[in-house]
Amino acid sequence: MLFFVAATVWTYAAFRVFSLACSFAPEGPLPLWLVGVLGLAGLAVFFNFVFLKVSRKYIARIARLEQKNPCIFAFFGWKSYLMIAIMATMGILFARYQVIPVFLQGIFYIALSGSLFLSALMFINAGFLYKDPDSKHSGDIIKDQAD
Repeated sequence: MLFFVAATVWTYAAFRVFSLACSFAPEGPLPLWLVGVLGLAGLAVFFNFVFLKVSRKYIARIARLEQKNPCIFAFFGWKSYLMIAIMATMGILFARYQVIPVFLQGIFYIALSGSLFLSALMFINAGFLYKDPDSKHSGDIIKDQAD
């Protein structure tokens, strides 16, 4: 169940960040199609070098949980929640005080929201592939994905 809770949280975050992208992208000097293309290029880089590793780490964490009914918030460790709070605060401050030029914010938020959404899909996939280690299945699929 925690895989699907994590996917829901990441999908919600992706939706919120994408709504920011939709508000900032049209305001810049670049054509909207170019902002979209640059955002997708940023998504490829951002996802492959940051989110893929992080998502695999959290998937492995959930798969290793030994409790039968873990807390619904157990898909992240407390350090991760602290990091998320700091990142969200920075994102709000960056958007509020326009630390980054508006058209770059659109590109950045497209890349970030896409990366969050792809990570959510990874959690959904892991949730369907996961087999309880206490059953006759070993859960090797999740272990393989974490390596």
